[in-house]
This record gives sequence, structure tokens and C-alpha cells, in this order.
Amino acid sequence: MAAAETAAMYPVAGPAETALYAVTVAALFVRRRFPVPALVTALPVTFGGHLLIAPMVAMYQVSRSLEQRRAVYGWSLAFFLTALGPWWPSVLGAWHTRDDALLFGVLSSALMTAGPTAMGQLSRARRQLADHIEELSRAHRREAELIAERAVVAERARLAREMHDVVSYQVSLMTVQAGALERTAEEPAARETASVIRGLGATALRELRGLLGVLRSTPGDTALRPRLGALPELVARSGLDARLDADLPALDALKWPAEVEEAAYRTVQEALTNVRKHAEGAAVTVGLDVVRGDGPAALVVKVVNSAAPGGTEAAAALPSGGHGLTGLRERAEQLGGTLEAGPAEGGFRVRAFLPAGPPETPDAP
Repeated sequence: MAAAETAAMYPVAGPAETALYAVTVAALFVRRRFPVPALVTALPVTFGGHLLIAPMVAMYQVSRSLEQRRAVYGWSLAFFLTALGPWWPSVLGAWHTRDDALLFGVLSSALMTAGPTAMGQLSRARRQLADHIEELSRAHRREAELIAERAVVAERARLAREMHDVVSYQVSLMTVQAGALERTAEEPAARETASVIRGLGATALRELRGLLGVLRSTPGDTALRPRLGALPELVARSGLDARLDADLPALDALKWPAEVEEAAYRTVQEALTNVRKHAEGAAVTVGLDVVRGDGPAALVVKVVNSAAPGGTEAAAALPSGGHGLTGLRERAEQLGGTLEAGPAEGGFRVRAFLPAGPPETPDAP
């Protein structure tokens, strides 16, 4: 509209005035970033009285942008006095009396100034109100998240108490009974079996305490999560013919996320437990390797056991709900990886692919 007004004034304007009008309209393109310079540029044409839209737009932007009201009112006064330029008694034109012309000029300048100033202040107040509403919405969302987090922490604490009351007592009693059997049994095989049971019970109690600590901790606390450095002890205390094939110092140097290391540890732990249940006496190889591709590095965990000697079957008393591998698969998928489990060379193989970040689905060996 300001450009159209300038074009309308072209037939009656000289070259200097046309250039001034063009500069005034061009200044409007940077009015949001430089509101005061844009208004200063528009003041000369305001004093001449030939352009109305461009000066009013500049005044509106100043009123909308400046934070201090005194500055806004000061520029409004300057704009008002400049807008009186065409109406001073020396440039009356066709008016018959100076008083009538001056009164009309004052009213016209006041309306020309008050309109953009009021609209700019209203727009600024509306913007501030919208920002305040958005801030309140963010505060309400944070409060809702905190309430939900407190509910999760309370539920985790309740689960920790239940696990302690139900599981800890039974495992402790089993460990004590195994220790007594180890000291009193006459056959070496029975003492060795009791020793293994006692060791497994002690390990289970330690892991249970760690799990209870995790349940009682706040979400995101990784201090109690098992790491790759605990794998040698896990394999050594498994009571199986198992060996670990991994360069742990090199793996630790890669600084894996805590979730990846915990998933690798739980994969090995569950695989060893399944070997004890279903292939007692089988040889087990636990391997860890790194896969590098276009995306982030990935940790590959392989647990392979041979066939059980003599077709040994697991004891029927050992419970097996079939949820272990399902839980491992869900844990791997949450990290963007995969888990494969199935027969291999007469035995069984578990393979987990655990990327350290968003997966690029590389072809792992």
C-alpha cells in the first residue's frame, strides 16, 4: 500500500521528492529489525504531508517494538509535531482563517499519531500475553511430568519392597542351605554342586541388591547398571565350561552407553542361565565384537553352546517361563538393534546386535 501511494504521488512529485519517497518505502522492509531508523527515515515525508501510510506503518512498528513506554511516547510526540508541518499558518493554502486550519491540523496529526501508537501497543500487549500463556503451559507440562515421575519412583519403590520381601528371603535361605550341604556332604560331587549353588545364590543376592537399588533410584541413574567389566566374573562364576572371547580393554575404550553395556551383560547372563537349564555340561563360548559402518558403532554379543553331553536334560524343577529371550529381544529393539536365538551346530546360539546410537541397519557379520 505504501508503494501504491508513492506511485500515485509520482505525477506531482519532482525527482528529489520521488527519491525520498522511494527511500522511505524501502526503509519499511527493515522496520522490524531497525524500527527507530525506519521512523526517522519517514519523518521528512511526514513533515511534507504527501505520504501517510509509510510514516504510520513506521510509527506502528516503533510502538510495537520498543519496551520502554517513555521512549514510545517520546517518538509519538516527535511524530505528532512532525505531522503538523503542513498545517502551520505559513502554509494555509485555501483556508480562510488560521484558527480553523490549525485546529484541523492538530486533530489530523493527533489521529495520525494516536492510531498507529495505540495499535502497536495493543499488538505488543497481545504478543506478551501469548508468551505468558505459553510459559504457563510449559510450566504446567513440567509440573505434570514431575508428578508422573514421582508416581513412577513411588511404584518402583513399591516393587523393590515386594522383590525384597518375596525373593531375597528365599534366595538367602537357599544359599544358607547350600553352604550347610557343602560342609556336611560326604561325596565330593555333592560338595562341588553345593558350592556352585551357594556361589550362584550369593551372586543372585548381589544382583538383586543392585536391582533394588536401581528401582529405588531416580530414572536415568546409571551408577548401578552392570558394565562390560563384570563379564569375566559372570562367566567364571557360572558353573559352566565357559570361556570369554573378548578384548575388554579395547571395548571399554569405546565408551559405550550404559544401556548398551547393560543389554550386553543381561544377554550373556540369560544365555548362560538357559545353558544351565537346558544343556548342562555343554561347552559355552561368549564372544563380543565391534561392527563399524556408515552409522554409529555397534556391539555384537554371541553366546554359543555345544550340544549337551549324552543328551543331558534340564532338571524338571527349574522354572522356565519362556520370557527371558523375549525380554532380551525387547531390550535390543529399544536400542534399535536385534536379537537372534536358535539352534546352531547341534547346540544353541544367541546373537545380539546393539548399536550405540540411532541404527543405520548395517550388515553385521
